[in-house]
Amino acid sequence: MKKGKMVKAQPMPDLNTEFSMETLGSAIRSKRTDRGWRIDDLAAKANLSRRTIMKIEKGDTNVTFTNVLILMDILGLSLRLIDLNLLVRSHNQITFQDENSVRSNEEGWYE
Repeated sequence: MKKGKMVKAQPMPDLNTEFSMETLGSAIRSKRTDRGWRIDDLAAKANLSRRTIMKIEKGDTNVTFTNVLILMDILGLSLRLIDLNLLVRSHNQITFQDENSVRSNEEGWYE
């Protein structure tokens, strides 16, 4: 890592919310800053441009999924896939108890 200004750790966003690129970008930023890495440090490790890292961390949807996965791998993040058929039942068929059991068994869309 290059010497320079210290990186201030950013808090991890609430990952028990609906998926969004902005939240994923914030999670990536949180993991990067928690390690004390600057954008340039992560860019060098990922062999990506500084601009690409910045776009991903801001939640820009005009980035390649491969680049997002590269950063997630380096930082130890992964996505969890869920069976949408479990969630597709009509709204009036889902009871409050069913909804809570689905949510309580999931820690979020990340790992």
